[in-house]
Amino acid sequence: MPRFLTLIRFEMVKVLARKKAFLFLLALNVVPLLASIVALLIYLKLKGWGLGGFEFSVLVEMVRGLFIAHMVVFAWISPFFLALVIGDSVSGEAGRGSLKILLLTPVERWQVVVAKAVAVLVFLMLAVALGGFFLQLDLWVARAMTESPAMRWDVKTASTALVETTAALQLFVLSFLSHLALVGFFLVFAQFSESPIMMAFISLIVLMTMQVYVLMAPHLAHLDPRFGQVADWCFTRHLSKLSSIETVQGILDQRLSLWHPDVWQPLRDGLGWAAFFFAVAILLFRRRPILN
Repeated sequence: MPRFLTLIRFEMVKVLARKKAFLFLLALNVVPLLASIVALLIYLKLKGWGLGGFEFSVLVEMVRGLFIAHMVVFAWISPFFLALVIGDSVSGEAGRGSLKILLLTPVERWQVVVAKAVAVLVFLMLAVALGGFFLQLDLWVARAMTESPAMRWDVKTASTALVETTAALQLFVLSFLSHLALVGFFLVFAQFSESPIMMAFISLIVLMTMQVYVLMAPHLAHLDPRFGQVADWCFTRHLSKLSSIETVQGILDQRLSLWHPDVWQPLRDGLGWAAFFFAVAILLFRRRPILN
């Protein structure tokens, strides 16, 4: 176990050391970062009109809407990050020979696959939490300005919490679990190529084709019900449900929870696909002739 934990830390350091990781960290959070700055500037402009605490309540609703948009956009952008980073971590290292050196150490092959997956998932959770922090910081700064001695007439009871603790934890867990299937999916494709660019290109084409088909399936089912049956085998439909505006909004408003049937069913199916992809990826990695 200590060796396995050391391997996880080693993989996390490699992910954070890649320049493309920080570029994606910025790309994944450019929306909440810029939006929080713009929202704060608008708030300060309205504050000069002396309308009282009304502006702060509007700012709270605006920032919460931006948080929902951040969660949805994050789910759409993250596959591009996963494809490139996992491609570089598995396919790229196999092509450069560094994966062979790693396998000469006393670690199991399944531990290598799991460690790489954990490192990428930790980075993703850091990215989604950072976007939420930017927006939460916006509310803290706005409230501090509102309650300053020069603006005491603006004081009005209003929550500065972007997301309640329970809802925040559920959204964090939901984001983590919904990305497991994507990580497993890209790990499977990484076993067939030593070129990270080729691996990312092919896997993203397959993923986007699958998602387009899921979107078209309800209309195609009117022509032939079998089109809808094929869509049932596309795991992206479960992930789309988990990252939809309705799901994020429902958990944010505490109308939904992870155990609600509308959330739990696609989450359970997504975890099933994640287990399948990871099993296939580990099986292929065990049989891959890397040391030859």
